[in-house]
Amino acid sequence: MPEPVIRSCRSLLLALLLMAANAPLCGQPPASLLRQGVEWGVTHDYDRALELFGRITDDYPARPEGPFYRAAIHQSMMLDFESGEWQAFFYGDLEMAIHRAMQQLRRQPDDPEAMFYAGAAYAYKSAQLSRDGKYWPAYRAIQSSLDYLEPLLKRDSTWCDALLGVGSYQYWRSRITIKLSWLPFFPDRRREGIAMITHAADCAQLSPASAWSNLAWISIREKEYDRAISWSRKGLERYPASRFFLWPLAEAQFLKTDYSAAIESYSKLLQSTQEAQHNNGYNELVILWKMAQCHERIGEHDLARSYYQEVADCRVAEEVKGRAANKIRAAQEWLAAN
Repeated sequence: MPEPVIRSCRSLLLALLLMAANAPLCGQPPASLLRQGVEWGVTHDYDRALELFGRITDDYPARPEGPFYRAAIHQSMMLDFESGEWQAFFYGDLEMAIHRAMQQLRRQPDDPEAMFYAGAAYAYKSAQLSRDGKYWPAYRAIQSSLDYLEPLLKRDSTWCDALLGVGSYQYWRSRITIKLSWLPFFPDRRREGIAMITHAADCAQLSPASAWSNLAWISIREKEYDRAISWSRKGLERYPASRFFLWPLAEAQFLKTDYSAAIESYSKLLQSTQEAQHNNGYNELVILWKMAQCHERIGEHDLARSYYQEVADCRVAEEVKGRAANKIRAAQEWLAAN
């Protein structure tokens, strides 16, 4: 997996994944079905989630929920497995969700559900475009998202899903432009964004996991490691095997220099990654690299050597070879010097 800055994008994407629909109206898919699919996404039961949201897409052909959440699952898979394998499905489903939301808004211009899904879909699109380095299209997409989400908050400041989306945007935008905060066009709204996400954690209608994960990564970026550990553990209490919470827990423990605790968390991640349905080798390599560093820093050089050797020998798929090369080379240099 990527280093903390790129992992920060993951928290935003996961937040967007778990933005929940409110209680269903006539003609909408039941909230219980949406909730079940979301839960399967958090616990990496992707096949069942995709099957469920596929049925919802077919059973409710005028509604955006099915394709939106199916796109969200594909995005989760790309992030979880560090692979672009499902990108075409992701963009196709998002376009379908946007089209369906727009059609609904033509029929009912003030439909808050349609506004929410249009905004959420554009936000999802923006996050992926940004991750792909396509920053201008990403900027245009996030502006389209805010065109829908911000009016929802003006109409109803307690709309939890919009709070989560706008709060996430406010924080990460301020985080990226923090060096320009002295300019009037780039105010520092990190605390405002954190407050909105924290409130969303209390009022989430489908699952608070999105807010917990986002707050864990935000705490890491703010170097508040104990708080990051607390949010991660809160998520693991509900989803004990979820890699979406094991990653920030291990990262916070590592940055806090609690290497023994980090080793335990990375060990769980390693086992989970090796047992996962898809494994292109990159996540495994990063975990082995972190465990080598942990053992080296607590003076366990024999164990450090063992893990550095595993890094050097780790086989990765072609799509991630470029990203893996630096760690493999560094491990080889450490082994040669020690």
